[in-house]
Amino acid sequence: MGPDTSLDQRFLIDGMLGSLARWLRIIGFDTVYYIDKEDEALLKEAGVTGRILVTRDNQLYNQAIKTGIRTVLIRSEDTTVQLREMVESLDLELVPKNSKCPKCNGDLTLINKKEVVGLVPSDSYRAFENYWICSDCNSIYWKGSHWMNIKKTLQKIENSKSL
Repeated sequence: MGPDTSLDQRFLIDGMLGSLARWLRIIGFDTVYYIDKEDEALLKEAGVTGRILVTRDNQLYNQAIKTGIRTVLIRSEDTTVQLREMVESLDLELVPKNSKCPKCNGDLTLINKKEVVGLVPSDSYRAFENYWICSDCNSIYWKGSHWMNIKKTLQKIENSKSL
């Protein structure tokens, strides 16, 4: 049986990897992140929910392995390299579809442009037609210049897979 490359993989990220959590959400992975949660609580939640535990903590990683929890040990401090490590460990696809809210992991829903009047900068409102709102925190997103940077970063990581 080959690796699961679907977006069905769900992650539990420890406090050292907040930027990685945001990136995983952007590319559509259900990713729970805690800034400050004890190792035992992380292990328990990963065991109960079936989420893949992602950590930079060797001790936590070894405890997860001993208890049969799927886990990934991230070695780099650089977010782009961390994302590459995830891709290599789990054969993830870096396609930013079905993005989750980078802030809270909520679902994003396309909304009518008229509904964001006064809620987004006026320059953005004039420049863009499509907007998404988070079902949990009500943050609003659009494909501005940051979107091109996201795509470039993902392409760079994808290209490095073949090296």
